Amino acid sequence: MPVDPLRLSLLLAPLFVLGAGAGALRGLALREPPGSRRGRTLTAVWVLLLLAGAPLWLVLAAVLRLW
Repeated sequence: MPVDPLRLSLLLAPLFVLGAGAGALRGLALREPPGSRRGRTLTAVWVLLLLAGAPLWLVLAAVLRLW
């Protein structure tokens, strides 16, 4: 079964954006002093971005029939 490169890039590009965004948030969280409120918030946000963002995108891609 051949894979259409356009459909594959439409499926994977948002996952790369989610990963890059989570990495940027993780980097910002590490720059904060240990135990600071902002550092804890950024850590929670980057974890939630990965745990919720990727599965939600895959469900949306399935609904849009990109997958």
